Amino acid sequence: MVQLPSGKTVIFYGHAFLLSVGVALYVAWGILYNAWNLFAPENLGIYALVVVMLVFGGTGMLLYRPTQ
Repeated sequence: MVQLPSGKTVIFYGHAFLLSVGVALYVAWGILYNAWNLFAPENLGIYALVVVMLVFGGTGMLLYRPTQ
């Protein structure tokens, strides 16, 4: 029988995915549009999304980290 991971572990990896997508989006947007300034008015929308993804991903990983 297959042992399924606990719900806490699944949520932890979901937040880790959110964090990694936020980092990847920041790097990809910066490379594609040469826009590394977080405070430039034309880039505020995408970087607001990146900051939300990073904050929720990091906070979720801290709250749902697996215990041993």
